[in-house]
Amino acid sequence: MKNFILASRPKTLLAGIVPPTVTYVYFYFQYQRHELLYFGLCFIGALFIQLATNFFNDVIDHQKGADVKRVGPTRVSAAGLVDIKLVKKWAYSCVAVAAICGVPIILRGGWPFATLGLASLFLTYGYTGGKISLAYRGLGEIFVFLFFGLFSVIGSYYLYAQVVTLPVILISCMYGLLTTTFIGINNLRDRETDTEVGKKTMATRMSYGAYQKFILFTIFFPYVLCVIFRNFEMIYIMPIGFLPAIRLAKITLTKKGADLNEGLKFSGIHLIFFSILLSLVFSYGYRV
Repeated sequence: MKNFILASRPKTLLAGIVPPTVTYVYFYFQYQRHELLYFGLCFIGALFIQLATNFFNDVIDHQKGADVKRVGPTRVSAAGLVDIKLVKKWAYSCVAVAAICGVPIILRGGWPFATLGLASLFLTYGYTGGKISLAYRGLGEIFVFLFFGLFSVIGSYYLYAQVVTLPVILISCMYGLLTTTFIGINNLRDRETDTEVGKKTMATRMSYGAYQKFILFTIFFPYVLCVIFRNFEMIYIMPIGFLPAIRLAKITLTKKGADLNEGLKFSGIHLIFFSILLSLVFSYGYRV
């Protein structure tokens, strides 16, 4: 169980489960009704898709030699803690659970959800493996923004409310950026070792300073979207939300290598902090 948890990368799982959760909070205070079945399906589906992605990534990075000089948290395949066949079984089991959750989602949402669902399941492997290998082509950040932001928020909201609105699109962009911070910190940390093994991430394609600025953009631009979303009502979350945001920015600008692991922790703290404040704003906005 210890190695299963280690391979699951608990700090990153927030990126999968928080967006559909906050989207449900927004939906509930708008409509004052529950859609708990579809919330549960979105939550579990997102969780197991990310688990599968992490397990496949653990194996494939090891096979490609990307974890030979590991500066991040221990990877069970590279460290020899778990046989890669078992890690693959974990991944396939998670894909199966996500696929089961997808059946009623497709029945409610139709062919667009069938297309997105199949793409999501395939990219649990294709993110780092196969001929596509998004993470090795500098497309990991785009993948995270689309799937953990736009598709997760817009898709889950549509399942709850059967409509899509401009505010929901803005929320999806917020979470696309906030979840991209995770992979940004990860790729910045691994920039040197990825370069050595030929792994072409966005971080290796850009200068160190330029990529730091990109991460800062993912941290702070969601607050700009808050102002656009509900004018100045949401500006109240900015001074409080800036506390973990500024700490995360400082880590990004001053830490290197293994020291950036602290940034992953604060990416999660910032995501939770932002989400709680945003949920409180939703509660206040639709109760007054």
